[in-house]
Amino acid sequence: MIATPGPACPPLPVGADECVTASGAPRPAYARTLAAALGDAAMLTDMRDRAIAWFAGRGITFGVPALEGAPIIPFDPIPRVLAATEWRAIDRALAQRVMALDAFVADCYGAQRALRDGVVPARLVYSSTGYLRDLVGVRPPRATHCHVAGIDVVRVDGTFLVLEDNVRVPSGIAYALVAREATLELARDWITAAGVRSIDGYASRLRRTLERIAPRPWEARIAVLTPGPYNAAFFEHRMLADAIGGVLVSGDEIVVHEDEVYCRCASGLERVDVIYSRVNAEWLDPLLFRPESLLGPPGLVEAWRRGNVAIANAPGSGVADDKAIYPYVPAMVRYYLGEEPLIDNVPTYDISDDRQRRHVVAHLDRMVIKPVDSSGGYGVTFGRLMSAAERAATAAELEAQPRGWLAQEEVALSRALCLSPNGGLEARAVDLRPFVLLDEQPWVVPGGLTRVARDTETLVVNSSQGGGSKDTWILTR
Repeated sequence: MIATPGPACPPLPVGADECVTASGAPRPAYARTLAAALGDAAMLTDMRDRAIAWFAGRGITFGVPALEGAPIIPFDPIPRVLAATEWRAIDRALAQRVMALDAFVADCYGAQRALRDGVVPARLVYSSTGYLRDLVGVRPPRATHCHVAGIDVVRVDGTFLVLEDNVRVPSGIAYALVAREATLELARDWITAAGVRSIDGYASRLRRTLERIAPRPWEARIAVLTPGPYNAAFFEHRMLADAIGGVLVSGDEIVVHEDEVYCRCASGLERVDVIYSRVNAEWLDPLLFRPESLLGPPGLVEAWRRGNVAIANAPGSGVADDKAIYPYVPAMVRYYLGEEPLIDNVPTYDISDDRQRRHVVAHLDRMVIKPVDSSGGYGVTFGRLMSAAERAATAAELEAQPRGWLAQEEVALSRALCLSPNGGLEARAVDLRPFVLLDEQPWVVPGGLTRVARDTETLVVNSSQGGGSKDTWILTR
């Protein structure tokens, strides 16, 4: 079914429910934007081509930039638009959720009240690869663990829901920032006329968040710790280091001496006050965790434990984005904050619970099965796409390794208008990853990374699975 917004615009696919109402009209937040964008199809195609060249010229990739031919993240020129009232609700809901996640991490390494009271099953915490037992009793600077969070939000039948929480090493903000920069570079008049909130303040707020936890906040030296140029998100590491006035370092460029942390610079060793880590915590210190690790220096965690360096996010935060623990986040909100959750989860089942596992096995055809310790969309399977033999094998795997899997009901993600390869319009699934900085008060960047499925049939939107991005516009009114 096709709808037409006006005589100057091409037909709109009604399947793009993110942008188009059931009656076929553009949603109010999109009315002005679509009239401007779709009145000139050649402009959109030209903008996409120029954006690809713009990204390539700046080395903006998602992949392995150290290898020749690293892919440029696909960029769709039609923005994702949210009204001011929609955003206010998301902003409050995500601030609430991240505060509860942070309280949960602190509790896991402290009194463990929620575990004793049965709010979150202790068996899931103690068996989580993100739970680092050696850190029990450690209190990080300012008692904050989850300084940066990326929460994946989807819209289903008009309602926003959380699909996943990311507090271990949340990535993607750089791609949101460059999507906005590209739009301003290529179509400034368009975005100015729409009245869109700026996201330029992210870098300064991130730096302020990191300075606040530094042992010497008045002269904090910040290092962004990267796994190196062969990491898929290396572009983001490099960009953030520049944006916050930090230094980009790999594990062999960090030295711990007498429980103080230094980085090797051209002028010699210089003290480091804050490490913004883009390395999973279990690889940070070979003396305490993985002895084979070269991604972090020996003694780093002890220096952190003594308060001589701050690390963001705090080691051990990964317990909060273990997918097996995700079903219990609404209960965390009620328990720690004494409030009803302002945003709910996608319907999800704890496979380690016998009753829930039996339900999942009986209804595999409508489930999405995810490995709890994977990211980037890897290992995700859809029950409706499985053969009878594959469903039987999946059921056997869930019975044999219930702690290793999560099941979510397959939901119809909202779809946004996208420019097709031939220059037409099509509807593709989208999600949104807003980023939350937990400072004295939570701050949610007004927008975030809208991820787009690679084609009209795919529901997985991750960049590692070929997904692209859109600029996300939050209207000022």
